[in-house]
Amino acid sequence: MQPPREFENPLCAQVDGELWFPEKGGSSVAAKKICSQCSHITECAEWGIKHEAFGIWGGLSVRDRDRIRKKRNITIEHLDWEDWLLNAKT
Repeated sequence: MQPPREFENPLCAQVDGELWFPEKGGSSVAAKKICSQCSHITECAEWGIKHEAFGIWGGLSVRDRDRIRKKRNITIEHLDWEDWLLNAKT
């Protein structure tokens, strides 16, 4: 599974990154609307379910992903910091 930063022309890359990480109690409607129009919504959602504890991923909020993880008995797979740094440089 490739990380979202490697997706070809994701819609999320065209807007302010803070949109994907609303403040507590803030709205995620705009982010989810953009996700709903993106061709990568399914793979991004799966990435978020398996790797991300914060933000909107594939149109799913933290709570949405937590519910899915519970149903599927999934624990977040955290990337090793050294691997993350190495991948970020490439």
